[in-house]
Amino acid sequence: MLTMNALRGYGADTQAGLARCMNDESLYLGLVEMLMNDRRFEEMCLAVETLGIRHAMHEAHALLETASSLALTPLAEQLEQMILCLQLRGDSAVLEKQVRLLRLNMEKLREIDGN
Repeated sequence: MLTMNALRGYGADTQAGLARCMNDESLYLGLVEMLMNDRRFEEMCLAVETLGIRHAMHEAHALLETASSLALTPLAEQLEQMILCLQLRGDSAVLEKQVRLLRLNMEKLREIDGN
């Protein structure tokens, strides 16, 4: 079950994220759930895998903004790394590694909720 304690255990700065949601815990948790199920995540991973760099960059920036606003620090940091790799036009092996790390990170977040 998605709880504030579980998110803190994941590494989220729930106090900061909650403050950005007007201290409305149900709003905050709902937005975290929306991010966990955001289709843009899979679109970004697919774009990276097919070397659609521009599309991957677009999706990664959108996801980073949301993860940062919700203070989901581990996911935000991993998305920042992905963006850096995309900006540097890293080779496919580096990009594939970043996708694997991002998928693992998202899966860890989703496991909190049992999704």
